[in-house]
Amino acid sequence: MTIFIGGDNSDFIKKWESTKRALKRGLGSEAMSFSESIVEGFAAATAAMGALGIASIKMAGDMQANKKAFSTLLGDSQQAEKFLGDLAKFAAETPFELPGLANASKKLLAFGFSAQDIIPMMAAIGDAAAMLGVGQEGIDRLTLAIGQMQAKGKVSAEEIMQLAEAGIPAWKFLADAIGTDIPTAMKMAENGAIDSTTGINAVLIGMQTKFKGGMQGLSQEIPGLFSTIKDNVSAVMREIGDKLIAALKKKKKMKA
Repeated sequence: MTIFIGGDNSDFIKKWESTKRALKRGLGSEAMSFSESIVEGFAAATAAMGALGIASIKMAGDMQANKKAFSTLLGDSQQAEKFLGDLAKFAAETPFELPGLANASKKLLAFGFSAQDIIPMMAAIGDAAAMLGVGQEGIDRLTLAIGQMQAKGKVSAEEIMQLAEAGIPAWKFLADAIGTDIPTAMKMAENGAIDSTTGINAVLIGMQTKFKGGMQGLSQEIPGLFSTIKDNVSAVMREIGDKLIAALKKKKKMKA
């Protein structure tokens, strides 16, 4: 949009200066004041439209980059597109935004989790982060701890402490899941006797139970409502950006 609206405007400026001089001679300063307000409004609208076009193109470009990244992680471009569509819908219904959720999802996929498990996992993690008031930073911390546990193949005190520092009573979740007390669970983890699948399931189920409805509650507050609106506006802007990118590519081909 910047190219079409805010391109070479030297001719426009010359003609406007000429028009100003004619108006001043013929109609006086009052008309000039009115005319200046018109051109200022026109300039502001042009700048705003240009900024919207640039932002839209950037958002569309970011989404295309995400599609490439997820295509690599999933090994299938169509599956990546479907996954991103589902994630965008999830983001629009939660108090969290798509860019942050996409980055967290990439990490989980890189740690070896299945694509079909990501959004249910993000729902549990998101509820906990919302209820604890730790936001996207909390999602990143929880995602990292769970991912590292997956990578190690067993439960270790390091990841459980990361979860605990974020406000997750992970030792209790783990002890309840394996039917013992916390000291015994800690000793078992120290000996490498608890596999990662057991530990991760215990943490996710525990979060689903304890923090259920966290995102829904936060989404009704002002920050959550703003985030939801922002996600929906971003979706529209990405669509505009896609069309602008396609138009610019077409124009480039016509010039070549």
